[in-house]
Amino acid sequence: MEDIAEILVPLIAILSIFVVLPALILRHSERKRELELKHKDTVSGDILQLADRMEQRIEALERILDVEAPGWREKHHEQR
Repeated sequence: MEDIAEILVPLIAILSIFVVLPALILRHSERKRELELKHKDTVSGDILQLADRMEQRIEALERILDVEAPGWREKHHEQR
């Protein structure tokens, strides 16, 4: 029984160092990358929503200006 323990303990230690530990490190780094990508996707989605809302507001303002100041587009383009 002691002979088996003398063989198994170093074998388990070597396997732990060279197989289990790197696998755990790789798994952790993969999860970290996935979380970063999800965060970037969320931020990108938020920015797109804000851009859409801004575009809608600009279109509404342009419609209001078209009614209240019909020649505003020509005046604006002349100043450039």
